[in-house]
Amino acid sequence: MALLITACGDSGEKENNATVIPAGDTAKPQTPVEYMPVIVNGYAGVVPCDDCDGVETSLSLYADTTYQLKTAFIGKNPKDTAGLNQSKSGSFMMHNDTVHLEGVDIRYLKTDTALIQLDKSGKYMTGKKAVKYVLKKVK
Repeated sequence: MALLITACGDSGEKENNATVIPAGDTAKPQTPVEYMPVIVNGYAGVVPCDDCDGVETSLSLYADTTYQLKTAFIGKNPKDTAGLNQSKSGSFMMHNDTVHLEGVDIRYLKTDTALIQLDKSGKYMTGKKAVKYVLKKVK
C-alpha cells in the first residue's frame, strides 16, 4: 500500500524570498460613493418682507421625505441679516395637500405648479401682498 501526501502552499506566503500576490488581487480600493437624495420637486421665488425688498427662497423636497430650505434677504445690510440668511434641512410630511417642514414654522399648500405659503395657523395669507407668497415649481 502506498501513501501519497501532497501539500498546498498558501498564496500569501513567501516563495524564494518573494511575496506571491494572488491573481486578481490588483484592484485599488474604491472610493465610497456619496449618497445624493433624489429631488422630487424643487420650488423657488421671492416672498414679501416688511423691512426689505423680499426673501429669496428655494425649497427642495426629496424622495426620502427630507427637504432643504434656503432663504436670503434682499436689499438689507448684511449686518442686519446675520443669522437670517440660512439653509435648513430636515424631514417633511404631507397632510392632504399641505407640506409641513420639520423645524420650520412655515406651511405650504401644494398645487401642480407651485407651493403657496400659508400663515402660522395654516390659512391663506391675507392683504395686498398675499398673492406674492408663492414658490413656483422649478423644472
